[in-house]
Parts: sequence; C-alpha cells; structure tokens
Amino acid sequence: MKKTIIFLLIICVNIVYSQSKIYAFIGKKISVERVKPDDHFYLKYRNVYKVEQVFDNEIKTDTIIFNSYTHMNQIGYSVYDYAIIYLMKNNSGNFIQKRTYYTPIILNKDGKWYGFDRSDETIQDYESITAKNLHISKNLKTAKVVYPELKKRKYLIKAFYPSLFFNYVNKNSIEIKNLKTAENLYKEKVKEIFSKKN
Repeated sequence: MKKTIIFLLIICVNIVYSQSKIYAFIGKKISVERVKPDDHFYLKYRNVYKVEQVFDNEIKTDTIIFNSYTHMNQIGYSVYDYAIIYLMKNNSGNFIQKRTYYTPIILNKDGKWYGFDRSDETIQDYESITAKNLHISKNLKTAKVVYPELKKRKYLIKAFYPSLFFNYVNKNSIEIKNLKTAENLYKEKVKEIFSKKN
C-alpha cells in the first residue's frame, strides 16, 4: 500500500511539472536593475532584453520585459551582453524568471549563435572556433558588481570565461577556443531544468 501511495505521488508531481512550460529566447541585454521585492524572501530584478532569436512561438515581441527572483545578489546573466534566458509564466500570464537559469551566448557567426555552459567539464560536442578576440572590460566591470568578493580581474575572467572555452589574451581581452550552437545549449539546459524539478 505504501509503495502504491508513493508511486501515485510521483505521478502527480510529474504531471504538475510537465505542465510547467519553459519559454526561451536569445536576448541582448538592455538593462537589468534591482527593484523593490514583493516579499522579503526574494530579491527582485527588472530585466529588459532585445529578442534576437526565440525557441518558442509564444514570444512574439522584439523586446521583452520580465522580473527575476533570486535568493542571492548574484545575477550572473547580467555580465554577458547576450544570453539564452529561460522563463515561465506566472498565474497572471506574465513572463517571469523564478530561478535565474541562463546560458551565455558569445558569438554570432554566419547567422548562427554560439555559446557555452559554464558547468560543462569537457568540450565534447563543442566546435573549435577560429581565433577571435573579445574585448570584455565592460563585462568585467559588471561582474565586479555582481561578485564583489572576486576583486582581481583574473578571478573574474576565470569565473565568467573559463579556460576550457577561452584563452587569456590580456586583462581586457580573451580569445575564443570552443563554443556550442545555441540550439544544442538550449536543448541541454531545458533537459537539466526539468530533471531538477523531478
């Protein structure tokens, strides 16, 4: 009897979570600002992004405004100029970001977007990119605000531009080594998000 009840509970949880839809898009950051929260449990951020590519037909605008909610003052996605942002809808039908899931997007080459997942530990399924330098001083300035404890540039570069995917050039520049297509990154992240829910 106990096993039957546990089995039914698992089925119910899976049904509820399978109805949670994820809406994703590649966005160019326009602004990310901290605003007054709805409660004392979460920090709230108001985000404005230009929509560069959608992974879902429900995002129909060229600019999207959404709120993010997090327990920590660590909005890592704001460091990058471009990112895949993963949203849900609240009870009012508005896009929100309950957990700050994102994937950094670094390059648009021949009309295709490329990025990386900082949690990846190998470059399997990544493409070797012909050397291309990125000027990242503006991004590192944002990173310093997001992670004030990482005072030195080399620590910020290591945190946001891992050596598996980039080569250090100088204190303001890095060179791309390996990136993955946005479509593959999107599929993997959605799978990861749903596996964490179950």
